[in-house]
Amino acid sequence: MSVQECALYGDLVLWLRDRAAELLAEAGEDSTVEAETARLDELIRSWFFTPQDELHGCAPRDLIWAEQMGKPNPVPVDRLDEFFFDDCPICQQTKAEVETAELEGREHGWQWHYDDGGYPLIAQYDPEGWDARWAEEEADFEAWQAEQEQQRETAPAPPYTPLPMESKQVDPETFLEVLQRPWLDPELHKVAGKLAGCCDVPVPGDRFGPGYRRLTRPEATSLVAGLHEQGVGVQALLAQIEAWPYQNVALDWLSEPEQNAAVICYALETEIDPDDEAELTRFRHHRDFIFALARLIPPGARLWLQGWLEAVAHGAFAAPDIPF
Repeated sequence: MSVQECALYGDLVLWLRDRAAELLAEAGEDSTVEAETARLDELIRSWFFTPQDELHGCAPRDLIWAEQMGKPNPVPVDRLDEFFFDDCPICQQTKAEVETAELEGREHGWQWHYDDGGYPLIAQYDPEGWDARWAEEEADFEAWQAEQEQQRETAPAPPYTPLPMESKQVDPETFLEVLQRPWLDPELHKVAGKLAGCCDVPVPGDRFGPGYRRLTRPEATSLVAGLHEQGVGVQALLAQIEAWPYQNVALDWLSEPEQNAAVICYALETEIDPDDEAELTRFRHHRDFIFALARLIPPGARLWLQGWLEAVAHGAFAAPDIPF
């Protein structure tokens, strides 16, 4: 939901309160607009402060103030069954770890997010506008697909043969760049080399979402150094990633596991054909893998990784990885 949409919905609530107060005052012999406004305000205030089942026992005010202060939504321990799947062994193990952390007074790192489920209030009252908005989105997507297809059909450029290098000397800027790289022990350098071959970095894309590119070696070295400094067991992280049976691992799975897992769970419930067992299994594997990664990245390291990915997206590691 957009910022302007949220603000306008707040205006809508107040407008409805004022109109309802006027109507109630007209219908009641001894009532006034001021009295009815106060009564409606009390109903609105009660809604803000009353815990709701669809919010996992939280009151709307709890989520609103937590979000404004940059805090995660609380995960009530007595409602963990609403967050973890019974048919998923990894989920049940994670649930037990959350319960243990709660009993010991430790931060367990789990959080959740509330949204409109992709179907906002305006869509209910303006279905024509909703259809027009998605028709334009679909037209843009089809045009993008056609452009991609045309690029695939275009004859490839002739092979390029670079001229032989006359000297192996390195310019001073590159020399200093290499000197400033994190100094790691050999094992961590090995981890960085392997992560550079199997991890992808999210980059700003078009209106259809972010794109991805392969993690470079200088970026991998910086990433391993930062995660190690944040207390992440990078050897365990590498072992988990190497066990992944599919292609590459997106690094935002590590930085924002809840959001990515929520998208996959939504697709499992609404988008995947219930009879397509292979596709269902593939999506479940993705869901369980993201949950497994989340256990290896503590909250502080996750926050650091979000900032690191933001820096990478703005070209913080543009220097090439030139060996000496």
